Amino acid sequence: MNRDVKIVTIVSAISGLCSGMFEILFTLYLNDLNVSLYTMGVIFSVSGVISFLVLVILGTQSDVWGRKVVYSASLLIASISSFFTSMLKNLGELTIAQITWNFSLKSRAAVHPTFIFETVRKGYARIIARIQGIELTLNATGFTVAGSVLLYLGFQRSFLALSLVLLGSFVVFLTVREPSRPKVERKSIREMYSFDISRQLKIICVYNLIFGIGFAVCHSVFIYTLFFLKKFAVDPITLSLILGIHHFGFGLTLIFVSRLFGKPSLNLKKVLISSNLLFGLSYIVTALIPSLITAYAVWLLHNILGSAFYYPTQQTLTQNFSRDDTRGKDVNMTAASMSIGQAIGPIIGGYLAEIDISLPFIVGGIIVALGSLILIPLDQGARSS
Repeated sequence: MNRDVKIVTIVSAISGLCSGMFEILFTLYLNDLNVSLYTMGVIFSVSGVISFLVLVILGTQSDVWGRKVVYSASLLIASISSFFTSMLKNLGELTIAQITWNFSLKSRAAVHPTFIFETVRKGYARIIARIQGIELTLNATGFTVAGSVLLYLGFQRSFLALSLVLLGSFVVFLTVREPSRPKVERKSIREMYSFDISRQLKIICVYNLIFGIGFAVCHSVFIYTLFFLKKFAVDPITLSLILGIHHFGFGLTLIFVSRLFGKPSLNLKKVLISSNLLFGLSYIVTALIPSLITAYAVWLLHNILGSAFYYPTQQTLTQNFSRDDTRGKDVNMTAASMSIGQAIGPIIGGYLAEIDISLPFIVGGIIVALGSLILIPLDQGARSS
């Protein structure tokens, strides 16, 4: 890794740590305020709608402004969001806080993989898997320690501490250089949202939409957090440990399998279909098991055998099928289709959870598994870079 990629890796790790802590703290905070599961679903869905608009606009405009300005702003907004969350109790205000937090996450997501791709293209699949693995390992650490931090600091000081750490990551990121890329003229709103992408990316868009719905139904943070909290009646520290190990499984597996993505003969299409099926099936089976330990062991497979292979594969295919001069738009047009699904999914998940806390796992898992059918027409020649 060169100097700039190393700095992005450090910032990514810090962001992962803070994101893990914020997500569980925010969910527990809403639960502490007796917010219903359905209302939580609405809150997360509203933020998902905003994400769709953010990804397309920022992705396209990053082709004009540059990746660094968008990335920097995302870190600063995350710090501000966490700072104000510590002071809020009103449901409307908390909804705005979640929208702002999600805005910061999606802003970073709009440029993070492209920034890395344009900085170091050779071996991208291996590098993005390794960086994401490190981020998710720190994300797991955030989930693991959140319960203890909450007991020691309380909600307000915990959110304030996260705000300060994120502000530090913003300062660190300011030292990176803008990656070289073709100069692009400013685009109109109509051009931003035009669906002028390749056939292969259109297939990925449809797949992302289906996956996004299923993923959000069963894997929205409030769903899987409260699944273990309510179904198995675990305490906050045990819950943090459960969710932390889950994210460690994702992050550490990504680092381990990153070597596999260095092989040019790797068929990314087959990897994506297989990992997608395993993701969906693990959720369905988990919902049907009454024992905490057994259910948790099966649930972990969605990361170890599913997501750890899915993420770098999906990211690499998207970059490979994107155009150099409109890479920001192409990448984020496909990502935006997943955001639409993730805007729909939480409402469905919240509604199903009110009926039975296991239902989101079953329904979401089925939707994700069926999404594999969409990938069949994808280019057979897709290979790791």
